[in-house]
Amino acid sequence: MPCLFERTSIKTLELENRSIRSATWSGVSDNRGYVSDRAVDFYRRLAEGGIGLIITGFQFVMPNGIAIAFQTGNYSDDMTKGLSRLADAVHESGGKLAAQLAHGGARANPDLFFEEGELWGPSPLPDALTGNTPKEMTKEEIRQAIFAYAAAASRTQKAGFDGVQIHGAHGYGINQFLSGATNRRSDAYGGDITGRYRFLGEVLEAVRGEVGKDYPVLIKLSGNDYSEGGLRPEEALYVARRLEEDGIDAIEVSAGSRSSANDMVPSRMNILREENEGYLAELSQRFKETVKIPVITVGGIRSLPVISKIFADGMADYVALSRPFIREPHLINRWRDGDTEKAKCVSCNGCYDTGLEGIGISCKVERKQKEKRER
Repeated sequence: MPCLFERTSIKTLELENRSIRSATWSGVSDNRGYVSDRAVDFYRRLAEGGIGLIITGFQFVMPNGIAIAFQTGNYSDDMTKGLSRLADAVHESGGKLAAQLAHGGARANPDLFFEEGELWGPSPLPDALTGNTPKEMTKEEIRQAIFAYAAAASRTQKAGFDGVQIHGAHGYGINQFLSGATNRRSDAYGGDITGRYRFLGEVLEAVRGEVGKDYPVLIKLSGNDYSEGGLRPEEALYVARRLEEDGIDAIEVSAGSRSSANDMVPSRMNILREENEGYLAELSQRFKETVKIPVITVGGIRSLPVISKIFADGMADYVALSRPFIREPHLINRWRDGDTEKAKCVSCNGCYDTGLEGIGISCKVERKQKEKRER
């Protein structure tokens, strides 16, 4: 049976344990996406905590792909130097680092565009979260986006990152192409799930063509959009099989988006008991039973007994956490050193407030405790 504290590998990527920091917008770059000193310090702290693999918050691959303020970008060759600083900081602290690559598509934020650009999407339908209606991408614009993913992956490799993760979840660009709710195209990139997979398949092919067959390429994939007409588990499992055939190295199974119905969002609140944890583990298990490549589960994981059960029941090969590492970047080291109490995170989602101020995400509970001590 797998255990958390054992060495494993994903393709050529050797990991000290089975923990992964799931990609999380962190609000640590400047307003054009360039790496800041704050970003370097942020990722260094994560690496010092003993996490097996750190995946960055999504790096937008084109200027019209930015979705949230102070995101990190990966759209220009002059960004490579800053990205190298991130990789060096993580490696100097003993960690491993992968870059998550994405385009916001219809969920990009035109108010944040720092140069003239159009809002793109697979079809001209109002976005369920923002209400904005994108321009339907032409085949030439699809080609430009595919090239942008490949160029970003090449930059990532040159910058010294240990791998890349393609973002195919949470209502962003690739997920929009996969979803029947947002992709109503009548050409080869639309129709049934076979056609809707084409954009992602061509992105993966282009990325692989840039980085070579041995460089680790992962994906974060929606297993269920939890929305009317959205990607269903059966379709997502088809996508997983195609991805495996086309050369993906691992799949992180997520689900939902900020516009999903009935609070079926990726970052659910009030995960206070073990029975609330691992809320996507059973979905991940379906993927584990479908593909032979490593499967990563994410979603409200807070305690070692839950992690042990995930591994014992064959639900996943790796566990990914996000919010717990915001409050406790050192959580994995704490567990490894014998303090096995569950993560202190109370899943309030207050950590994102300071990110919007451009000073990086931070735990709201810890901030309040600090303010109280300083009074």
